[in-house]
Amino acid sequence: MKKISFIAMFLAFLGLSGCEDYLDKVQEFEGLQEEDVFSNIQLANDFLDGAYTHLIAETSARDGNADALPAMTMGGEGQPARMNRNIPDVYNLYAQGDYLSLMNRPGGKFTTPHFVDRYYRSWRGIRTVNSTIEHIDKIRDAGKEDIDALLGQAYFLRAFFYHLMTKRHGGLPYLKTNLDLNASFDRERDTYENNVSDMMADLDRAIELLPTSWHPGGLGRPTKGAAMALRSRITLFAASPLVNVSGSPEPWETAAVAAWEMIDHANTTGLYQLIDASDAINMDVGPGGADLFVSEPDQLRPYRSMFVGPGATKDIPIEVIFNEPNFKFDHTGGVNPTPRLSLTVGYDIMKGNTQPMGIGALANFITNFETKNGLAIKDDPSYDPQNPFVNRDPRFYNAILFDGVPWQHTVGAINKTGFTDLALVNKKGKRGRGLHNPATPAALLWRVMNFTGLKIRKWVPNGAFWQSGSKGEFDFYVNNIHFRLAEIYLNYAEASNEAYGPNGSAPGAALTALEAVNRVRNRIGMPDVNAMYTGSAASLRERIRNERAVELCFEGHRYDDLRRWKIAHLEAYKKVEYLVMRWQGGPSDTYPTGFSFTEEDQPNLRKTFNEVHYWWPVPVRDVAAVPSYNQTPGW
Repeated sequence: MKKISFIAMFLAFLGLSGCEDYLDKVQEFEGLQEEDVFSNIQLANDFLDGAYTHLIAETSARDGNADALPAMTMGGEGQPARMNRNIPDVYNLYAQGDYLSLMNRPGGKFTTPHFVDRYYRSWRGIRTVNSTIEHIDKIRDAGKEDIDALLGQAYFLRAFFYHLMTKRHGGLPYLKTNLDLNASFDRERDTYENNVSDMMADLDRAIELLPTSWHPGGLGRPTKGAAMALRSRITLFAASPLVNVSGSPEPWETAAVAAWEMIDHANTTGLYQLIDASDAINMDVGPGGADLFVSEPDQLRPYRSMFVGPGATKDIPIEVIFNEPNFKFDHTGGVNPTPRLSLTVGYDIMKGNTQPMGIGALANFITNFETKNGLAIKDDPSYDPQNPFVNRDPRFYNAILFDGVPWQHTVGAINKTGFTDLALVNKKGKRGRGLHNPATPAALLWRVMNFTGLKIRKWVPNGAFWQSGSKGEFDFYVNNIHFRLAEIYLNYAEASNEAYGPNGSAPGAALTALEAVNRVRNRIGMPDVNAMYTGSAASLRERIRNERAVELCFEGHRYDDLRRWKIAHLEAYKKVEYLVMRWQGGPSDTYPTGFSFTEEDQPNLRKTFNEVHYWWPVPVRDVAAVPSYNQTPGW
């Protein structure tokens, strides 16, 4: 019998390749197993829990493995650097704009980027969700509260799965019931706008049914707040120029209301609030400052605790609305935070791993961090490009690990100096980037080198490392955050600014666009947006976009932000620049630190991004199997 991968996407749990075997398995499941599964509430809950294993957000773990090409690379925040190979092979496909080859790669392989596997797994998750909704009435041993909670999760998950796919591929068939094996499998792709309407309907049901909070055993399950946060994210995407091609204000108004309702929910329930780290602005990070070269400054700990910290377990931070279960940093695989951590480091922490994947921050991205005076670096005369790490926005010192910062190295460390060396030529006049022996074999340079000149500190607890196997220091937590309140404030600021201007607000809202973005800035101690940027919606728009780059950096937002704003094709967002440091013999008026700093373009890594790249293709084999399932226009 003919293989139909399109059918398998919608119906199969296991991606079976032979149609006879596949139909046997499905018929067996449909005829027997689902009746058994929905005989009681516990089995039904266990069944729906299987859908969570298919939920792959931008920086989620997939089978315990770090992604080879995450959104932080695609959005120009960082650069992948597998040290024993110049760049991963999948980066070439992305950088050259060959999204079709990426989507045609086989699913389920380690070399397949997670955002490709997401396409297949989301359909499997939708299958589980639809089965739950279809059979919910068969459960006889549970009260309304338990049934509502189960059903609310199902509607939330279906909307989330579709958002993860449609934001990349555009409109898809929105399956509210599973396909009948005896009916035609022909399905045409719906419009993205219609998908949004369906997602909103699902989220309305989820908000109605989900609890405001869960008992301790509900860790990792969505709440009303999570559904409201997802609604805010989806409506903002739909209001943006990529989708809202006419520039109509109505989608922006809808997005502003959705964000405000979540903020109001947070204020009313008291469940969520911005973490106050306003003392961080008082860090001494000027030239020679006492806090400049501190691995984890005390004033930053309230803010930093959202992401990483000491101790194997931790309560969910009050700013976090929805995240993956808060497991400790460990080496055991499975769905845990380790991949996010190892993804963004890979140089110091993965001491014995033979193929670490690390993302080094890019020089052209860190220009988004203002000075602590609240000015863009191009607008602040006090900023010195030859002393670029001083007096920056406090979030810079949480997000970026730069040359000279002490970083704990213990067993197995090749760099035994105890501080980070990212210079091309260090103070000893030798090749830096790890103070390695010049005789180090090329195949081992991955252990000590960082090509970009900058590392990512945001997801790395100082002192954590993984040597090999079970050897290392694991007494740390790393939070995998899906939604947090700062994003919702920035969603509101952006939508309100577009709909009503800097000093306007959504109907019934108690905040203007400008006040909302200032809330996010003030909680880290940064001053209000400078008046030079607030005179019009257009000028504030740029600062709101910049604020998203800084506040949400390395959390998986940037690539989709650039796409929805329709600016990803601009040269500024396609270039890749490394920060190159060279020792100049000692401090001078020109080089206050003794190092020269240059932002050096890497033309061989420059991305290709044209109009066709704004919406991703689907696998060719799916279109070939069911021609009515049309390919994305342009592909």
